[in-house]
Amino acid sequence: MSFFKRKVVLVSLFVLAIFAVAIAYASGQSKLDVPIHNVVNLSANSLTFHEIDKLDAFAELIVIGHATEDFRDREHVITAFDDGTMQSFHTNTNIKIDKILKKPDDFPSDQNELTIIEPVSLEGDVKYTVNDYMELQKGDRSVLFLMRNTFGDYGLINDNLGKFSLEGITQYSVPQSSTPQALSEYETFRNSIMEKYNPD
Repeated sequence: MSFFKRKVVLVSLFVLAIFAVAIAYASGQSKLDVPIHNVVNLSANSLTFHEIDKLDAFAELIVIGHATEDFRDREHVITAFDDGTMQSFHTNTNIKIDKILKKPDDFPSDQNELTIIEPVSLEGDVKYTVNDYMELQKGDRSVLFLMRNTFGDYGLINDNLGKFSLEGITQYSVPQSSTPQALSEYETFRNSIMEKYNPD
């Protein structure tokens, strides 16, 4: 092989190596690096409780638990009609159960993991949410109010008043657009939840 051909082969291999490294680097980048630019909030006529006793009575399962994955890494489900119009959306969120506060008879007392449905989903950099629902944050221990659907899956109920972080009120507790009155009502409701269930 001539010196010129050897040089061409070496340069080609070098270019291929750089290309491979670039692909590996891009593939290794965290999904968290891609910001969520758009939030599409859809209104829904959902049953909302503002009294603890009514919420407690309606919920089938009440647990203290936390999401085990970042929001982007969860299973986001979006279905569409034949014409491409969005039909429904949700996120399957894996949680670790620290304590069961209320359960139906057929729910195992020693179960410590569960996949729940949240009324929010992600497609690219667009987040779809119902009634300004804010998704559970990874590792954030919360009191969660759940109801079983017709398929046997547990879903979070009562929108943002169906999850209460033990860490206090955070930017993920209620929407940033909440009025001072709504924030005050949330804080009062949360304090009552903490007092009733005494999670610590």
